Amino acid sequence: SSSSSGGGDGGLIPCSPMLLHMLRDALASPELEANHDMSSAIRADAEAIVRRDPACETLLEAIMFFKGFAALVCHRAARRKWPNKDSYGNAMSSEALTDPATTSKSSSSSSTKGDRFTALLLQSQAAAAFGVDIHPAASIGAGVVIDHGTGVVIGETATVGDGCTILHGVTLGGTAKDGSWDRHPKIGQDVLIGAGSSILGNIKVGNGAKIGSGSVVLRPIPSGATAVGAPAKIIGFAKEEKPGSDVDLALDEVEPLVKRNSSSLLSQESSMGSFTSATVATTEDESGEDDDDDGNGSNAGDGKQAEEDDNGSNGKDQKDTATVEDTSSMPPGCREWVAPKSHNRDLCPFRALKCGQGTLVPPGAVTRQTLVAILLQEGCKEDEIGEVYFALLRCTPPRSEARKHGYIPPCTFKEHFPDVAAKFTSISPCRAKAISRGDGKELKLCRRASKAFKKTFKGLQNASITDG
Repeated sequence: SSSSSGGGDGGLIPCSPMLLHMLRDALASPELEANHDMSSAIRADAEAIVRRDPACETLLEAIMFFKGFAALVCHRAARRKWPNKDSYGNAMSSEALTDPATTSKSSSSSSTKGDRFTALLLQSQAAAAFGVDIHPAASIGAGVVIDHGTGVVIGETATVGDGCTILHGVTLGGTAKDGSWDRHPKIGQDVLIGAGSSILGNIKVGNGAKIGSGSVVLRPIPSGATAVGAPAKIIGFAKEEKPGSDVDLALDEVEPLVKRNSSSLLSQESSMGSFTSATVATTEDESGEDDDDDGNGSNAGDGKQAEEDDNGSNGKDQKDTATVEDTSSMPPGCREWVAPKSHNRDLCPFRALKCGQGTLVPPGAVTRQTLVAILLQEGCKEDEIGEVYFALLRCTPPRSEARKHGYIPPCTFKEHFPDVAAKFTSISPCRAKAISRGDGKELKLCRRASKAFKKTFKGLQNASITDG
């Protein structure tokens, strides 16, 4: 059923009848991968190559000579042989085989060791033949183009959405074997990933994002963002709706994160509404430190004092109680304080903005650090927080001081936060509206959170959507 190969690594190569039988079985399988059966997925892959690659003139060329396409066909066949696993690595029932709700995260086949070895054999030989190494358990949508293909590596728990374009040398890898089964990136739909890029860890890259060539992505990238560099930072908004289809490798279709002009600081600030130096505070003064991506920002500066009040003036027990809320005196229904985690500022994808660098922040404006702290209390994850912040930032006037320094004006926050939160988070509409108008009483925040957000919520209560 197999024969030895004299070239390459000397491994086993399936003979032609065996390989043909595997492909026929896979094509006939009802199993879904990212909500697509194999035949419809490979048809969409081939058509996408003709549309996006100027070097491909006919569908026949794509099918016969493009090794990125051939590698995907082998992966899709290997995927059907891989033992059943859901998104947590547990076996799936046969009833879940054609259920899109479960197979959108992972597909199913018969769970035998022989099938596992068959899948791994297909993977290893496709890697040797085409230079594309895709784990059989990875989930890849339809209409995906792996251009050139050489050096592409996609890990076991990685997912790639429909309509993506992946250039050569791209790695979707894990960060470490730390006991977590789900350890690889989750790529959204219509994403463009430039040549030589590495996206590492269980992080999300949102729909319609663009990753520049040679980038190293270690933090979640929100939908519609353009990120470049090592480590990657966000430089702007993708202008096109489907970057994966338009393939803007030169990154010409990018709206800058901050638009520069020659107008004075005073004229820029006037567009946000007038405020005097007596009614503003600098991030450094309130928080006592620069922006370090830890969620304790300008308008959340009272949180530091709140922690001191809760932990005692001598600070003796501060280490043990810094992240634990005293619930003995909390009103019924209040939530415990969730302390933001500290991160390396140099890895923050939003470091292109001048967040927290002596910024004059108008009353009620929401800094990124404050937004992080607020959404953490609502149980939001890191990628959801990034999506909300980036969407609100896009609603902010491009040439304003608010965009430049990375805070959300109160009028923008009040108008857009409920809709943005509904799109990217599981926050209820009632709570989202309460947050947007700064209604701390309705939110039933704990004492520490109430103090941390006191200035921001008071400013939101006094602000009008028509301001500015």
